[in-house]
Amino acid sequence: MEKALTELIKISNAVGKNKLLVQGGGGNTSVKTENGKHMYIKASGTALKDMNAGRGWRRLKVKSVLSILEDTSITELSETEREKEIVNRLNQACDDNIKTGSRPSVESHLHALLDRCVIHLHPVAVSAYVCAKAGRAELERLFRGEEFPPLWVPYVDPGYTLAMKVSKLVNAYKKRFGAAPKIIFLQKHGLLISTNTAHTALRLVQRVINICESKLRPSKPVKVKKPKFDDIIAAKLAIRQAYFETRQAYVAVRYFIDGDIGAFLKRKDAKRLLSLPGLTPDELVYAHGPAMWLDKNDYKTIANRLKERMIKSRIPSVAFLVNGLGLFIVGTEKTIPDVKDIVTGSFLVRSSATNFGGLNPLNRRQRDFINKWEAESFRRKIAAEAGQRQLRDRLAIVTGAGSGLGRSIAIGLAREGALVGLLDIDRKAATQTRDLIKKELPEASTMILSCNVTDEANVDKAFKSLLENWGGMDILVNAAGIAPPYSLTELPVGKWRQALEVNLTGYFLMARAAAKIMIRQGMGGNIINISSKSGLEASKDNTAYNATKAGEIHMTRGWAHELGEYGIRVNCLAPGNVFEGSKIWNPEYIRICARKYGIKPEEVIPYYVKRTALKREIKGQDIADAVIFLCSEKARTITGQTLVADSGQVMVR
Repeated sequence: MEKALTELIKISNAVGKNKLLVQGGGGNTSVKTENGKHMYIKASGTALKDMNAGRGWRRLKVKSVLSILEDTSITELSETEREKEIVNRLNQACDDNIKTGSRPSVESHLHALLDRCVIHLHPVAVSAYVCAKAGRAELERLFRGEEFPPLWVPYVDPGYTLAMKVSKLVNAYKKRFGAAPKIIFLQKHGLLISTNTAHTALRLVQRVINICESKLRPSKPVKVKKPKFDDIIAAKLAIRQAYFETRQAYVAVRYFIDGDIGAFLKRKDAKRLLSLPGLTPDELVYAHGPAMWLDKNDYKTIANRLKERMIKSRIPSVAFLVNGLGLFIVGTEKTIPDVKDIVTGSFLVRSSATNFGGLNPLNRRQRDFINKWEAESFRRKIAAEAGQRQLRDRLAIVTGAGSGLGRSIAIGLAREGALVGLLDIDRKAATQTRDLIKKELPEASTMILSCNVTDEANVDKAFKSLLENWGGMDILVNAAGIAPPYSLTELPVGKWRQALEVNLTGYFLMARAAAKIMIRQGMGGNIINISSKSGLEASKDNTAYNATKAGEIHMTRGWAHELGEYGIRVNCLAPGNVFEGSKIWNPEYIRICARKYGIKPEEVIPYYVKRTALKREIKGQDIADAVIFLCSEKARTITGQTLVADSGQVMVR
């Protein structure tokens, strides 16, 4: 690696891991080569803490970047045309071998103007001043002893306009002081540090933060008593239902409460402070503005408030501060922590800015520009690139997810964008499924739920974990099952009862718990019972399996009648023989089948395949695809039915 790239990664990782300096995916860094010809800079859509030698940066020709600011014809373009032209030119200025499609930061031309090492951050301590009406005057008092005082940049729109403004002010600063500014405060935006080395840049960042913090008077954290579990869940379900009604979107909901959140909740002016618009571009882009204050947590109130927010700002709230409860955030496993950092940081900024003349939020025109800004739209696209998948953000549980059909179904649901709870009595096996999903889909959200489906307390505990982490329930797939291979005269009563427990009681306990949640949240839902062709057409020496699989089909029909009025669809899937990864089709079971049909063990699988009309072996993905169909809107009028996926072995009559 070049020295410049090494330094870039060093400063990026150092500041990116500090939540008081960087919230969400915000912040920017750059380092120029010693000859000044090239500049390494963070790529759009990358978090500073995640940058490494292989990803998260681009190398640009500095001269080509600066030529953008020198081209006066750009100013004649409309905002939309201008930003597209700049993006194209920045891509053309890249001089590296990166083929991933990542593009350089839209602030590249701003960085090109400044010293060799540039760190652009949005620290909470700095935001308390740059977002306050009297913040500039206070900063001038704090830094009045500096040989080279900080440069104050009045708010201008991010991107090209900001770079042009900084260029003009930096040139004027150089004429006055004979050197470029090392500290730049950007109104309603953040902090720029510009020095010659990475070491001095990091030291200066910390010094500025220490000076800014010296005059802040944050509220002292308070001891909080966690509300009742049912009150928290009621709020989560209400938020999910309101989001579904107003946005037709499925979301996970996380709950947070700590001493700092509790301290803000206790402020008499908390509701008023949150009524003011977004303070910075990052708060607007990542957190959709301030948290919504709620005195009531019923879904109709929340839905109405969401509609009002959409009319005013065209973007829905993703954070909700419920009086007496705490902070609720909707999103994904990846986005929720970032939103939480930004929102809680905003609590501190909004509290502190009251001491510096009050808040000075983004005005309507400024907010509209950011919402429409092509570059910010790109960052949103990066965060939601899975948006076209059929089951995006649905909350699902798959039983028996550690192997066989359960594993295949869990992987299939994750591929379609669902958040999947991997429920299995074998935690190690469920962990292996999770690892397979993460390897293929690094952004997928999964949760391991160790559970014996025949134990009522175990099942209740699993659903409690689901609600604590994700806040709701949209899909249940009952796939855990056993098949004791005995003839009638040799079937032990213990094996018979075990099959009844796993294949019937387990399905019943899981479906009962899921239905309670689905009814309560009022968003419909899907319950899929994995039966078998043996539930339709009995197989030899399989008494317990035949009986329980037939029972599952009939339970499905009854539940469909009961739950239909709540929009909950209940269907059954009857697969043929799926050998791939199956615990049922183990070597001992295959030997028993071989003896039953008078063939060799290695002939068993071909024998079953030949019995199908299609002469095609059924794979786990085939069953996963059928489950996905039944859970999708394409099957919106299908309930109480049994879909047979067996390559044409049993013809339903």
